[in-house]
Amino acid sequence: MPAQPRSLADALRTFTDEQLQHLLDARQDLLAPLPQGIGPLAARAASAPSTQRALLRLDRPALQVVEALAVLPEPVRPEDLAPAVGADPQDLAPVLERLRGLALVWGTEQLRLVRALREGLRHPAGLAPALEGDPSDQEAAELVERARRRGPEIAAALEALAWGPARLEAGQSPLAAVLAQARVAVPGTGDVLRIPRSVHRVLREGRVHRRLAAEPPRLEAVEVRERFAGSRTAQAVDAAFEALRIAGTIGRWDAEGPGVLTRGGLPQRELRRLAEEADAPLSDYVTVLQSCWTAGLVGHDGLTWQPTRDWDLFLERSAEQRWAELVLGWCRSEDLPSLVGTSDAQGPVRPALSAVTRRPGCRARRRSLLDLHARLRQDRPDAAAEEGSLVEALAWHHPLVPRPVLEQEVTAFRQEAAALGLVLAGVLSELGAALAEVEGLPEAEADARLVEALARHAPAPVDEVLLDADLTAVIPGRPSPRLAVLEQWTEPVSRGGGLTLRFTPQSVRRALDAGADPDALQEMLAEASRTPVPQAFEMLLRDERRRHGRVAVIPAVTAVSAEAEVLSIVVSHPEAASLDLHRIAPTVAVTMSGPAAVMRAIERTGLSGVAVGRDGTVSAPERIHRLPGAHREDTTDIGPELPLDPAEAVLRIRAADAGETAVPVADRLLDAIARSAELRIGIVDGRGGIAVRQVLPLALDGGRLRARDAADGEEFTVLVHRVTLG
Repeated sequence: MPAQPRSLADALRTFTDEQLQHLLDARQDLLAPLPQGIGPLAARAASAPSTQRALLRLDRPALQVVEALAVLPEPVRPEDLAPAVGADPQDLAPVLERLRGLALVWGTEQLRLVRALREGLRHPAGLAPALEGDPSDQEAAELVERARRRGPEIAAALEALAWGPARLEAGQSPLAAVLAQARVAVPGTGDVLRIPRSVHRVLREGRVHRRLAAEPPRLEAVEVRERFAGSRTAQAVDAAFEALRIAGTIGRWDAEGPGVLTRGGLPQRELRRLAEEADAPLSDYVTVLQSCWTAGLVGHDGLTWQPTRDWDLFLERSAEQRWAELVLGWCRSEDLPSLVGTSDAQGPVRPALSAVTRRPGCRARRRSLLDLHARLRQDRPDAAAEEGSLVEALAWHHPLVPRPVLEQEVTAFRQEAAALGLVLAGVLSELGAALAEVEGLPEAEADARLVEALARHAPAPVDEVLLDADLTAVIPGRPSPRLAVLEQWTEPVSRGGGLTLRFTPQSVRRALDAGADPDALQEMLAEASRTPVPQAFEMLLRDERRRHGRVAVIPAVTAVSAEAEVLSIVVSHPEAASLDLHRIAPTVAVTMSGPAAVMRAIERTGLSGVAVGRDGTVSAPERIHRLPGAHREDTTDIGPELPLDPAEAVLRIRAADAGETAVPVADRLLDAIARSAELRIGIVDGRGGIAVRQVLPLALDGGRLRARDAADGEEFTVLVHRVTLG
C-alpha cells in the first residue's frame, strides 16, 4: 500500500505530468504568476481566493462531497464518506478522483479537504456553523430523543426540520418555543432560532446529504416537427446571414456615429433608433452588436461610437468567416446581451456596449446550455427542452448560482442563439451542433470548422436580379457579394428565401450621401438583371444625381486653431501625420481624430496645446482625456487568460522543484506554508537593520505574510518585500 501523503504538496508530487497539466488547465489562476515548484503550487491551490474560484466550477455531486468533507471530522475514510452523502461507492469514486485532480481533496485512504474550504464553507449542506457552545454528538442525540418523546407533533416537526435550513423564525409557529425549550433550537441573532450543527446531524441520522445527485436530471422535452425536411437548417442559415446583414449596418456609423454615455455605453434611445434603421428586432440587434463589440469591431473616441480598424479587415473576409467570428465572440464572452435595457442593482437601465452587461461565469453556463442542447439533439433531434427542465439541469452543473439568475440565462441563451442561427424554437440547429462540437478547441481550428459548417449548409449565392417597372428588385435567393450592394440603394420589402427591394428617392439619396457610385450601379444592373433596366429607374437615378451635391458637408471631429506659422509647423510635422489635418483657412485645420489624440500628437511635435469648448473657453482636462479603443475579451470565466501552455508550465515547475532554477522569496514562503514547516527569516526595519526570527508561515495574500513566532506563539503580519531568507 502506498504511503499516505502528509500534505497537499506531497500529493501533488505524486501527480503525473498529464495530471498536473489537467490541474493547471482547469484552474488557470494558478499560473499567474508561474509557481516556482510544487510546494508553491500547492500553497496557491489551497489559498482561499483560488479555492473559491474552483468551488464555483463544481457540479452538484462534487459540491455535495466537498460539503460532507467540511462537516465530517478529519481525516475521513471513503467508506465513512459514502453513507454521509447517501452514495454507492462506485458513484463516489469518480467524484473523489475529480476533486483530487483539482487539488481540493488529497489522500486516498484518509481524505482531507483543503483548509481554506473547510474553514470557508459557513453553511455546508444548509447546516449552521460549528460553535464552541454547541452540544457534543452524544448530548445532541439525547436532546433529540427527549424532544421526540414530547409527542407525535414534535416528532413530525423534527422530521420536517431534518433536511431544511438551520434557521427558523422564533414566531414561525407555536412549535418554535417548544423546540427552543427542548434545546433543539437555540437563540440566534434577532428573532431567529438556530439549530446547532451537531443536533442537525442527529436529525439527519448522521448524513450530510440525503443522497448523492450522481446524474443530472433528465430533460423534459416536446417534439417540434419540421414542416418539410431541411426547413430548420434553411431557417438557421437565413438567421446566420440576417445576423451578418445587421452587423453590416454598423458601416453607417461612419456618417453619423451614435454618442457615448458619460458612464460608458450606447444610449438606449440611440439603440432603438439604430435597430429600427437596421430593420431588425431590438433583441436580435443587441445580440449582434454586442458580439461585434466583443470581437473588437466597434469602439469609441470618447465622443461617438465608430467602426474600428478591425472592421475593415472584417469586411474583407467571406460571409462564412464573418459569421464564425461573431458566433465565437458571443459564445466565449462574459457579456450577456439580454441584460441590455434591464435595470441593475443601482436602478439605471443597463446600456449596450458597456461593462455592466458583463456577468462573471456567464460563459461557463452558456457552454453548459449548449452542451445540454447538443446531448438532447443526439437522442431526440426534433425535441425542444422545456425551460423549467433546462433550469434544473443547469442548476446541477452550477449549484451555487441563484435560481433566478439561471432562469434568466436560460431564456437569454435561446433568444441570443436564435439571433445567430444556432437554436430555432428551442431546437439546436445544424449550425448550433457545429458550435457545440468545436467548443474547447483552439480558436483557429474552431473558426475553420464553423466556416465549413455554414458553407456546407448555405445555398449557393445568386448573382442575378429581376427588375420591375415599379422600381422593385427581386433577388431569388442569397445575394452574391456583387448584388449585396443593392441593399445600400433600396428599402427592403420582404426577406426570406429571396429578397425583395424597392428603389425610392430617399434610399437613392441616402446611398449618394454615403458616397456610392451610381455609374457602377447602372453597369452592374445592366449585367446582372434578367430583365431590361426600367426607364423609371434611370429617370429616378438621373433626377437624384442632379439634386445631389449642391451643398458640400465635410465631416470633422476636431478643429485646430493657431497662428498661420504655428499651424504650418503642426500640419507638416511627421508626428502629426496620423491626424490627417485638412487646412480650411490660414489659421484653422480640421481632423477626424478625437481631441485627446490631437492633444497627444501636438505634444509630440514639441508644442503645447490647450483644449477649448464650443464657447472658446478653456475646457477641463477630463473632457478630452478619454482613450479610444474597442472592448476586447481578455479574461476567461475563471480569471486571466492562460499565460503559458500547461505542458510548458509543468516542465518549468518540475525544474524549479528540482532546484534547477532560483526560487523567489514568495515561492519559498508558499512552499513552507504548504508543508507547515518553520523557517528562519529576516525582517528589514525602516533603518536598514534586520531582525531574525524563527517563524511558522501561515498565509501569503496581497503581498503580506501572516506568520506565527515559534518562540512565543505570537501572530504577526509583515510585507513580503521586507522579508529575507538565508
